[in-house]
Amino acid sequence: MFASRVKDKVLLMALVVATSLSLSIPAFAAVPPVRMSVTPGGQSGIEQEVCDRLSMGLSNAQDIVISTVNPDWFITCTIVEKNDQVTGQIRYNGTVTVKTRDGQVITTSSVQKYNQDYVVPGQQLNKRLVENAARDVIQAVTDRSLPPIQQAVEIEIETRKRIIEAEMKAEDDKYDEATAVLRAIGPDSPRFKAVRALMDEYAMEKEAMQLISTAKSKARAGAYTQAVVALRQVNKKSKRYRNAVALMSQYRAHK
Repeated sequence: MFASRVKDKVLLMALVVATSLSLSIPAFAAVPPVRMSVTPGGQSGIEQEVCDRLSMGLSNAQDIVISTVNPDWFITCTIVEKNDQVTGQIRYNGTVTVKTRDGQVITTSSVQKYNQDYVVPGQQLNKRLVENAARDVIQAVTDRSLPPIQQAVEIEIETRKRIIEAEMKAEDDKYDEATAVLRAIGPDSPRFKAVRALMDEYAMEKEAMQLISTAKSKARAGAYTQAVVALRQVNKKSKRYRNAVALMSQYRAHK
């Protein structure tokens, strides 16, 4: 959990730095596309056909890059063939699953295609019926999985934009504004938990900033003991904690 949050934080800070490199660039021009790998669950040609169709359907979007190099999301295409020579049943189950790097499932789409061959026991299944079922499952699972993936990408890009905006405001100590920007990100975003953790971080930094301000005010009035009491409440995880410790040492010398 902690490692995942750290990775998210590193990515978000990288986005902020990239965005702020040029003031002439629109605020969200540096938001990177979502990188995806599209791979078969096994080694069947049917699965590869689904992968090829998905890749073709997704690669034209400007917010998506299909690549197996450092992907953000992993798309796995699985086709299970269940043909019964005795009963003549021809079944194909197709599933497309999208996961994040840490294994969080973003979306899953499944279909089943069924054909019946009234075959005499011992004879081969009708090749055309088998091929038709395979073609049907390829088309059906592709058609069903594309829209939710595209919608998930839209949500992810909007989330990244909001996080960048919030981080830039937080850098200027505008924690209330930063939190307001993030509050619109809902549970349908894969980053929802990380965003909530970021909001908690902003609340912590705001409190630390206020405590240090209070301590300085008390110290100017000569109330060094009260100043130290305020500084002791600064969270150790705050980026202002070292400053608080230094001030406590300074104020204790006046007690």
